[in-house]
Amino acid sequence: MARDAGAASDHVIPQADFELDRLTMVILLEGPRAGEYPREEAQRLANEHLHYTVGLVAGGHLLHAGPIMDPGPGSAFTGLAFGRTSPEDLRPLIEKDPAVIAGLETFRLVTHAFPKGSLSFPGATAPEPPATG
Repeated sequence: MARDAGAASDHVIPQADFELDRLTMVILLEGPRAGEYPREEAQRLANEHLHYTVGLVAGGHLLHAGPIMDPGPGSAFTGLAFGRTSPEDLRPLIEKDPAVIAGLETFRLVTHAFPKGSLSFPGATAPEPPATG
């Protein structure tokens, strides 16, 4: 099999006889300082993270974002987001997330390839601005 010239690693990607679409995925992970914060401070940072992420969705930088709720021991994954913004353009935006800055969260950016038209985010359009009267 031939390698995908656009791949960022040496992974072999199957060649499909259909058109592929790609999204940038943000994989949120428990950050290096997650256990250091008192519950009240961690809650404040989580609330700021939510507000910031909603802004990225409303601004069209992300199509969808949400938490991964896995209470199991050693659970490192905390959230997942999808966007059409390139990893290079999305990275600085995710780095500005208050929870990332505080070390409560860390992240990885990966590309997800899938059959074109097989995945949609109908609620991804930015909301209409409020009417003025």
